[in-house]
Amino acid sequence: MRLLDLVTLVLSNLNRMRGRVVMTAMGVVIGTSAIVVLIALSTGLKQQTVDNFSSFGTLNQITVFSRSRFGGSSDEDTVSLTPEIIKEISQIEGVVAVTPYEQFSGQTTLRLNRMQGFGSLYGIDPSVVPYMGFELAEGDALLSRNTVIIGASVGDGFSEVTTSTRSTSGGGDRGGPGGNRNGGMPPGGGGIEGMLFGMGGGRSEEESTEEESTLDLYGRTLLLDMTRSNDGETDTRTVRLRVGSVLESTGGNEDYNIYMSMGDLESLVTWSNGKRPTWNSSGYTQLLVIAEQDAQITLDVTKEITDRGFNAMSTTSVVESLSSTFSLIQAVLGGIASIALLVAAIGIANTMVMAVLERTREIGLMKAIGARNRDILSVFITEATAIGLLGGLMGVLIGAGVAQIVDLFAAGYLSSSGSEASSVVVIPLWLPVFAIGFSMFIGMAAGIYPAFRAVQLDPVNALKYE
Repeated sequence: MRLLDLVTLVLSNLNRMRGRVVMTAMGVVIGTSAIVVLIALSTGLKQQTVDNFSSFGTLNQITVFSRSRFGGSSDEDTVSLTPEIIKEISQIEGVVAVTPYEQFSGQTTLRLNRMQGFGSLYGIDPSVVPYMGFELAEGDALLSRNTVIIGASVGDGFSEVTTSTRSTSGGGDRGGPGGNRNGGMPPGGGGIEGMLFGMGGGRSEEESTEEESTLDLYGRTLLLDMTRSNDGETDTRTVRLRVGSVLESTGGNEDYNIYMSMGDLESLVTWSNGKRPTWNSSGYTQLLVIAEQDAQITLDVTKEITDRGFNAMSTTSVVESLSSTFSLIQAVLGGIASIALLVAAIGIANTMVMAVLERTREIGLMKAIGARNRDILSVFITEATAIGLLGGLMGVLIGAGVAQIVDLFAAGYLSSSGSEASSVVVIPLWLPVFAIGFSMFIGMAAGIYPAFRAVQLDPVNALKYE
C-alpha cells in the first residue's frame, strides 16, 4: 500500500469516528500536559537554584581548608596549609594558580571624607590576580602596596555620619559578604567568620545617617581606621588604601569584598595582634585554588585535594550535586505524569479493539481484494499512532499554556514578597519533542494488539459478519 493511500485511508477512518477519537485522545492530552508542566517546573527550579549558587563564585575556583578549621584529632590538626603545601597543590594536574585567601578580622572603620562604609578585607597573592577571573568595571587588575581591588557594591554602603563612632569587627545587618543583604556564603569561604569578622556595617545606634548612595570609588583613597586594645589602653591607626580598580557586579557576595596583597594584610594583622602572623609554620586559614576552565577538571582537582587530607569545596561540585538531584526529581515527576499516558494507552487499545469489531466486514473485504496482512497492520497501527500524535500536540500546547500561567502566578508572588521576579518555569527545546514522540510511541504500542486481532480474522467469516 502506498504511503499516500495509507494516510488517506487513516484520515477517513478517524474522521468517521471523530467523537470517539477526541475522547480517547483526551487521556493522552492530560498525560502529555502533566509531563510538560512538571518537567518545565522542575527544570526552571533547577536552573534558578544553579544560577544562585553559581553567583557565589567563579566555577573554576576551589576553596581549601585545613582540617583544624573544622575541628578534629591532633593528628588531623597537623595537616596545615603551609607554603610547602601550596607548592604541592600547585603541581596537581589542572591547577593554574594557588593563593592564600586570608580575611582580616581586626576592629576597623572604613572612611571616605565624612562618610563611612563597609567591606570585607581579603589578602591574596598579587601574582594570582590575572587568574582570578575578575571582570573590571574600572581600572586594571593589579595589586601593589596599599592599592586595593574592590567589589562593585562596596561604594553602595557609604553614607555620611553626623555622630562618628567606630564600628567594630562584628558584621551587622549588612556587614560584608556574610551579611543579610545577600544572605549567602562568600565565594572564598568566610562562612561564620565572614559574618563575625567582616568589616562591616555594624553601626552604633548613636549614628544618624543620610540616605545611602552609590559612590564611584575608582581612584579614590579610602581611610582604614584600625583599633586595638593593649593592656587596657586603646590604640588607633589609620591606613590609606588607594582603589586601583572596581569589579563588575556579580550579584553575589564577592561584590562586598576588598582585595589587597598578602604583604599589606600581614602588616595589618601584625599591628592588630601585636605580633607577626605565623602562617609559614602554622599554615594559612584557607587557600584559593584556580583550576582550568573545565567543570570536570575542577571536580577532579577538588577530589585530588580532598584525597590529600584537606577539606576542599568548589561551586562546581555544589552545582554538580544540585544538577544530579534535580535530574532525579525530573525523572520522578516525569514518571508520575507518565502514568496518565499509560492509562491513556488502555483507552487507545480499547478504541482500536472496538474499531476492529465494527469494521470486521471491511477487513474481510480488504483481504478478499488482495490486501496483505502488513497492510492491515499498517492501517490500525497508524490510526493508533495518529491518536497519540493528536493528543501529544494538544497536550504540549495546553501544557505550555498552563506552565506560563504558573510562571505568572509565581512571578507575582515573588514580586509581592519583595524578591526579584524571575522565571520559575523553563521549557527546554527537547521537552516538546520528547512529549510528542512519547505520546506517539504510547499510541503505537496500544495499537499493536488490535492490529494483530484484525490480521487474524478469517476473510470468509469476516465477510459474513453482521
